[in-house]
Amino acid sequence: MYDILVLGAGISGLSAALHAAEKGLSVVILTKGAKPDGSSNYAQGGIATVTEKTDKFKFHIDDTLEAGAGLCKKEPVNILTKSGPATIQQLVKWGVQFTPSPVDKTQFDLHLEGGHSHHRILHAADLTGKEIMRALLCELHKHKNIHYIENCYIKDLICKGEGKAKRCVGAKIIHQKTGIVEDLYAKASILSTGGAGRIWQYTVCPHDSCGDGMAIAARAGAALQDIEFMQFHPTSLYAPSLKKPFLISEAVRGFGGILKNDKGEEFMNQVHPLHSLAPRDIVARAIHSEMQRLGKPNMFIDLSGRTPKDIKSHFPNIYAKCLEAGIDITKQWIPVVPAAHYMCGGVLVDTWSRTEIKGLYACGEVAATGVHGANRLASNSLLESVVFAVRAVDNICESGLLKEKIVPSKAKPQKVSFGKAAYWRKRKKILQDMMWTHCGIVRTVAGLNQGLKVIEELEKDVDAAIKNKETENLHYLEFLNALQVSKMILIAALHRKESRGLHYILDYPNLDPKTKHHTIYLKGSER
Repeated sequence: MYDILVLGAGISGLSAALHAAEKGLSVVILTKGAKPDGSSNYAQGGIATVTEKTDKFKFHIDDTLEAGAGLCKKEPVNILTKSGPATIQQLVKWGVQFTPSPVDKTQFDLHLEGGHSHHRILHAADLTGKEIMRALLCELHKHKNIHYIENCYIKDLICKGEGKAKRCVGAKIIHQKTGIVEDLYAKASILSTGGAGRIWQYTVCPHDSCGDGMAIAARAGAALQDIEFMQFHPTSLYAPSLKKPFLISEAVRGFGGILKNDKGEEFMNQVHPLHSLAPRDIVARAIHSEMQRLGKPNMFIDLSGRTPKDIKSHFPNIYAKCLEAGIDITKQWIPVVPAAHYMCGGVLVDTWSRTEIKGLYACGEVAATGVHGANRLASNSLLESVVFAVRAVDNICESGLLKEKIVPSKAKPQKVSFGKAAYWRKRKKILQDMMWTHCGIVRTVAGLNQGLKVIEELEKDVDAAIKNKETENLHYLEFLNALQVSKMILIAALHRKESRGLHYILDYPNLDPKTKHHTIYLKGSER
């Protein structure tokens, strides 16, 4: 029995675990792969907060609300921005080494990114996520009251009671090396499982970002909110020779990178007053539209306005990765294409990261805090991950959950199979292709309904697995999660009869003045 079970080991999960351990609590962290795991390790750009005198919380708030296209919740946005400086201090205390200013080494070097009115992006070269993860993992090993279990897959949450009395008391996990199913009990559980980018065909997300946390929370009865808003990063590297997708950070455009088509035309000049620094949803649609107009597979970023020395010093990782693909970004334009990147909605939580199920919290990309609205402002996500992870632990300590007695149930020994991998992967590929085609950057009602028909066919495979008693299979469970989340996203997208932020639907090109947040449950009911 643990005080806190943390499901997922990205920046939000590790921050929660460290904060809890410092309070003397016993913690167990589960990660789907091996550490460091998840999207956090790939975050390039940085973490946004107010640190210089010319910047103000109001400016950061206004930029966030503007990018969120009218759907940000003001209270969590206020909490996020005003918690920023203290959060940076905490990260530095935990050992994070942000890049210092070249002018004054006692200050931070601050980048500018799309949608921001001021330079406020702290970074560690162009590998900010990797540096934060390094520091947090090093700090983690100092605490004997943190137990870390790698290569675990979450099968389902363990809950007791029904309705408003339902209480999360742990999770059923699968040890992926042995297939053994184990029940882990805790007085409070924190979901920090990341996003769902992998349910789209083209994505910069790692393989474990396939909506698992959203699915298991929904099966337990928790609500999801605003899941129609998947952020397609406008600039992933277009390099078919590379085996893994690679993101070209927002900071490259903030550094002076200009979006151009193959003719050298700066097409963003006719799209938005901020040109290449427009918010991500606008840039992604503009690139998509220009690709279709010209019949080209990609657009470009031109960095020729900066010196080779500056480019290499500010973006060493991006420079090296592009060089690996045969592209010297000090001399050549960077070929880019949009790709699924960040889920702005997720499991519905309040400002203390509480879900509708007692004892269950969610933070990081899996959670719908309301901070991002209809479109995430660049580099707000790392800040959100830490701020609301810390708040979750603070609330757990104050709520009385830790004083409640939980009696573990005796479970029969279980084991899952690893068979039929190719069968379920083929069906997952069908799902990914459908989501990209019918629920991508530009949508239609007919396309979304066609997507639901594809899901109906795939559900027959699920029914057959249930009939043949083949559900104790890891690959089936992964597919089931992706299928359930995809279906809820399609339904949520059909409910939103307007184009707002990341949800652009040709049938409803205008904004709805009576817009609202959409809350959805597993069976498709909405309120």
